[in-house]
Amino acid sequence: MWDDKKKRLDIWLEENNFYTSRNIASNAIKLGLISINGKIIFKNSARVSPFDKVLVDKNQHIYVSRSAYKLQFIIHKLSSKISDLTCLDLGASTGGFTEVLLEYGASKVYCVDIGHDQLSSSLKQNPKVINIERTDVREVSLDIVKTCDIITIDLSFISLKKAIQNIVINSKSDTLFYILFKPQFEVGRADIHKNGIVKNEILVWDKLLEFKRWLIDQGMDEIKLFKSPILGKDGNQEWLFFGRKYDKS
Repeated sequence: MWDDKKKRLDIWLEENNFYTSRNIASNAIKLGLISINGKIIFKNSARVSPFDKVLVDKNQHIYVSRSAYKLQFIIHKLSSKISDLTCLDLGASTGGFTEVLLEYGASKVYCVDIGHDQLSSSLKQNPKVINIERTDVREVSLDIVKTCDIITIDLSFISLKKAIQNIVINSKSDTLFYILFKPQFEVGRADIHKNGIVKNEILVWDKLLEFKRWLIDQGMDEIKLFKSPILGKDGNQEWLFFGRKYDKS
């Protein structure tokens, strides 16, 4: 039977095998790579009928998550060397950070997330990826932490200091950290507007400096801070920290 019902664009793209997941399709839409009847579309919820002409620009690689572009940005800024290194991706979710680490030559990536069935199927099937689901970052095996050369962190609904102290303290000397700082989880609830946006820039800056001092206290140096080129899902300006663990002894 002919199906003349309109469908959401992100669903239509996945069902017609343009992308392997709805999440990747969504990223392509947000990048302006999809047009309907000659008009570029930026909304996942745009409706597509069987009579519409949909064009997809397949020349640009689309990562499994928008977060990939954030890590790619800081790696490029610092000219970081990832090749042949062992990595730990905390808060892996669908695997945006992991995909970038592999792209830059990581030999192994441990993917840790408290959720399950989120990691992209393409990454699950990669022999270099070890998927550790249903695991709080505070419960990650320290044996794993101590083997890693690079640790990336993208967490939600918890303050970074509460979540990663044990990780930082037990990491080996010269471990490189790439940390996504989300202000809405670092300030108090009273400072978050109803739409989830933190608008007090002075408070955010104070929290950034506080976190930088905390990293130093935990044994990090060479700390650098960058404004993320991509806003968070709720529209908050996020920040990227880089740091190197040093041997205090």
